[in-house]
Amino acid sequence: MDIKMTTKKISSYFMILICAIVFTFPVYWIFTKAFNGPEGILAYPPEVIPKTFSFDNFKYAEETYHISRMLLNTVVVSCLSVIAATCSSVFVAYGFARLSFKGKSLLFSIVLASMMLPWDITIIPQFIEFTKLNMTNSYYPLILPLCFGVPFYIFLIRQFIMGLPYGLDEAALIDGCNRFDILTRILLPLLKPAITMVAVYQFLASWNDFLNPLVYLNSNKQFTISMGIYYMNSSISGVDWPAIMAGAAVAVVIPIIVFAVSQRYLIEGVAMSGLKD
Repeated sequence: MDIKMTTKKISSYFMILICAIVFTFPVYWIFTKAFNGPEGILAYPPEVIPKTFSFDNFKYAEETYHISRMLLNTVVVSCLSVIAATCSSVFVAYGFARLSFKGKSLLFSIVLASMMLPWDITIIPQFIEFTKLNMTNSYYPLILPLCFGVPFYIFLIRQFIMGLPYGLDEAALIDGCNRFDILTRILLPLLKPAITMVAVYQFLASWNDFLNPLVYLNSNKQFTISMGIYYMNSSISGVDWPAIMAGAAVAVVIPIIVFAVSQRYLIEGVAMSGLKD
């Protein structure tokens, strides 16, 4: 029995190790090539362990493509997207969880059904609308749609709120609080795990978004980091590997930091929202 259990543990750890190598090796490769200098990127045979350490690729990417500006653009868009999506979804979710009104069940069913629609089918209608509003070649199309709530986030936060005792609301109403005060002063601190999870999800979604910037942004000065890497990959002179590796390293490090800082709240939010009735 002990031998079987030991064999199962060894097999499990071996599979975990293989998966860890598969997922971490691309990140390792990006960073080693980003700090390896231009000559080390295309070296043959490939250098798994770099022989040199240099910031030349980053200096070249900054001088040629202004990668710091792309990074700043991405941070601004991602942060504004997080604020828009989180705030709107919290208010909508609170309405579905705590308020009673006609058509509530039908409206919530429509919200759930919209989660099943492919996002791609909305690209053309949205582009036409933003073109009529003269908002293309700006960040408005990347942020404004999020101001009306995101179905998945609404569902997630609603489930979390429904698990909180309604007695909190009743006690606050007796004390003279209105609905806005109940949400912001009483429930919001209790929603920290769910809100953190939504904020991280949205930050990563905006940070990694490529299609929206590709559709709406035309000016190099407005490019996000994903668009910048695409531009480096499709330059007239060919694939600019030194700049791409530097850009990829910059694009990867911020999400890693965000995930590492918020990992505890992410796990707590997933567990608690998933167990709410």
